[in-house]
Amino acid sequence: RIGDPFIAGGSSGKVRMLMNDKGQRLEEAGPSVPVQVIGMDGVPAAGDMLLVGDDETVLRSLADARNKISMEKKSAAFDTDLRKQMAALIESGGTIDMSRETREVNVLIKADVQGSVEALKNSLEAMISEDEICQVKVKVLQSGIGDVTKSDVSIAAVSNAWVIAFNVAANMQAMDEARTRDIEIGYYSVVYDMLEEMEGRMQEVLSPTPDGEYSGKAEVKMLFDIGKVGKVAGCACVDGDIVKAGNVRVLRGAKIVFEGRIKTLKHLKEDVQTINSGMECGMNFFDWEEMEEGDVVECYTMSK
Repeated sequence: RIGDPFIAGGSSGKVRMLMNDKGQRLEEAGPSVPVQVIGMDGVPAAGDMLLVGDDETVLRSLADARNKISMEKKSAAFDTDLRKQMAALIESGGTIDMSRETREVNVLIKADVQGSVEALKNSLEAMISEDEICQVKVKVLQSGIGDVTKSDVSIAAVSNAWVIAFNVAANMQAMDEARTRDIEIGYYSVVYDMLEEMEGRMQEVLSPTPDGEYSGKAEVKMLFDIGKVGKVAGCACVDGDIVKAGNVRVLRGAKIVFEGRIKTLKHLKEDVQTINSGMECGMNFFDWEEMEEGDVVECYTMSK
């Protein structure tokens, strides 16, 4: 009934308003009647039982106790996970591979119901993309139910996060803020579509590519130190075309060691703009001379 104190999981409150599935206000709700309850001081988890009592103070104390127990369980779970990691470290001989970099994809989740929030959060936090050089994980900065707000976009902007809107929209203020601060909001109604998109984003973080379309690659065969010119890489173009005006990245095995632009590109003694597959060339780069034999130079060009 209106005015009844209640508890639901770790949330408590007093019934301020009851609405049925048709949006009509009710004074009370009996068994099997679906209603929306207004008056909670928090968001209960999906499946929590809503119980009505007589003493609001007692119910609030019970909710506080439940929240404390929940926090202790999370702390215990963290301790257990930490012990497992330490045990694995000891079994491996106590060494940590400091050369393996860890990167994160920051996300902010908004969904229609708490159950969807928890499912999305658990699925995303379980995702890992890795190679011998780097490991990429998903970090959920914040999650909640309801439409995307301007405050959500502001939080995402500070942390360079991707906003996921699952079965919800974004209000006008949020959309204006997103356009102003160049924050992407992804709208989804199918979990698989969202996870597939996240896999692509994680792969891009794992092995980012320069702006433009792939045009070709060359392998560094020899290195030359030419006076005022500096260090020059003698290369063989093994695929596609190397374009002087393009963006390049240099890979040493699976590790990206440089991203930038070509300073000079020569075939024999002639300055050229393009080197085709099968040709040899000499090249150096703006602000970088740490090339090594065996490095691979990938070239990317912008579409006109």
